[in-house]
Amino acid sequence: MAGLYDSSRVQFTKITEAYHNYVALYKLFNNGSDQGATPFAVFYWRMTYHVRYGDGDLMTRGF
Repeated sequence: MAGLYDSSRVQFTKITEAYHNYVALYKLFNNGSDQGATPFAVFYWRMTYHVRYGDGDLMTRGF
């Protein structure tokens, strides 16, 4: 069972790194402000569930 938790932790770490990169880019394009950036909870939900189980065509169109 330890492997299951390890892989979940690795996945979580990847998602948090992606979120930090997203926020850094968001700030770059918005004069250093992170106001209006997607909250981590929504980002995490989209990265884990929508991307994995959602309609791929729908996701690529951004709807």
